[in-house]
Amino acid sequence: MSTTATSWLVPVRHPSPDDLELWLEKKAARGEVLTTVDAWSPLRMKFEKGEAGRFRYALERRDAPVPALYFTAREDMGWERVGSLSNIHVWRRAYSAERPAGFIGNDLGRRAALVGIGLTVVAAIALIGAIALGVVAGLADFSAADDFWIPAAVLGAIAVVAGVVALVIGVSRHSAASAEPTTHQPAAHTERELIGS
Repeated sequence: MSTTATSWLVPVRHPSPDDLELWLEKKAARGEVLTTVDAWSPLRMKFEKGEAGRFRYALERRDAPVPALYFTAREDMGWERVGSLSNIHVWRRAYSAERPAGFIGNDLGRRAALVGIGLTVVAAIALIGAIALGVVAGLADFSAADDFWIPAAVLGAIAVVAGVVALVIGVSRHSAASAEPTTHQPAAHTERELIGS
């Protein structure tokens, strides 16, 4: 009988797909293997405890409709489907020698970087707006000051939240980039042709 372990809010702690993949691989190396991805996975991920193993995890975004050969082509290449959540598919592959290459492209990684940049811009604009409204509130007469302080406080809160989330995404991506093994082999070009882009 296998035992299970649970990790909570994993996507919040590892928002970068590259960081999440490496974290899953480290868990497998300690004997905790992710076997299922379902609707509850953003809140809690369940791992089967057992022998330590070397698994390469890969997250891939595929919009519907998924090409007919998508799943069979991945399985024919040695990947095992762990599950999917919306349009994000999670795959794993056991290995013993060199860490296998992931899939063609870094779509999810690029999206995480763009979200981080977008949140940084939002934080900067909100901070500038909060400061401007604070200055106006300070210069306004006492009766009209409340009309400016409340929006200034709201914009300040938005700036802090957006800045913190952008920072977490950036740290997660940096952590994955510095920890990623450099023994990747380039993926075969024919894979794109098999699965479709």
